Amino acid sequence: MEKILVSDIKENQKVDSVFLVKSKSQATGKTGKPYIYVKLSDKTGEIKGYIWDNVEKLAPLFDVGDLVRIKSKTSIFQNELQLGISEVEKIVLDAADADEMVLFLKSSKNDIEFMFQELKSILEENLTDENIIKLINKFFEDENYIKLLKVLPAAKTIHHAYVGGLLEHTLSMLKIGVFLAEHYKRYVIKDILLASIFLHDVGKAEELKVKNNVTEYSDEGRLLGHIVLGVDTLNKKISEIQGFPEKLKLLLLHSIVSHHGEIEYGSPKRPKTLEAFLLHYIDNMDSKENQFTDFTDNNNTAWSQYSKSLDRYLLNSKMFLGIAAAQE
Repeated sequence: MEKILVSDIKENQKVDSVFLVKSKSQATGKTGKPYIYVKLSDKTGEIKGYIWDNVEKLAPLFDVGDLVRIKSKTSIFQNELQLGISEVEKIVLDAADADEMVLFLKSSKNDIEFMFQELKSILEENLTDENIIKLINKFFEDENYIKLLKVLPAAKTIHHAYVGGLLEHTLSMLKIGVFLAEHYKRYVIKDILLASIFLHDVGKAEELKVKNNVTEYSDEGRLLGHIVLGVDTLNKKISEIQGFPEKLKLLLLHSIVSHHGEIEYGSPKRPKTLEAFLLHYIDNMDSKENQFTDFTDNNNTAWSQYSKSLDRYLLNSKMFLGIAAAQE
């Protein structure tokens, strides 16, 4: 059986292929008939699927994190492509097939180690404040944190939601931060801005966990969230540095608690320093760019399907104007 990638699935297509089960839930329809809703994925993306018939028979055959071969047909509902699944078979890979998992785990298109070394170089070349350098080094010396930084997504679903996504997002933001710190150098404290960018999502290391190849929220993540967890992590690291300035600590903590920008978006406080303002806008801009490109990357037409996360249809300007995409 030839693998059909999510990115290649079209409307009114019969799909017989293997996917990773990212989520699974059972519910009852308006008529009282049970059905199963699943989210299936591979390295190119995700697609929703529904099992309408033989629910009692098929439900016990698979769970979240399993690889399944499904037989289905696609349709469009509320401007979104979905699968109507008729058959499900759990697939088990043995040790010899372990490398094939790469087909089912969406990952950054960039080399993880190259990104990590680039991130380190940017910080080493641009930071000058001794206390901030000590703080950043505390994180680089934390082997568990660095391991998680390299593999975790930046979010469960919204943006950079793939292996290496957190590192890719942080590196991208640092590059923008270096430019803006120079552009606004009359007013911006460069070390605080760059440190804030590096530190703003440290709580993700405790908020998210990868279990059975699927990213989920930890208990701490659900109950506290990455902003609170990040503040706790930063306080612990700073406590290990003798004589760390209280005012500097306060400014870094403020950047973390305000980086979502508004209270309704999860920020305990709104930005009140220029560094915190810039952090918020850089974070928002980079996440929006990723949502856009991730959603439109595999389209064969200039206009995309409807994007729920961005609440609109999206237009690929290069494709619209007939300009070839740049090759990496």
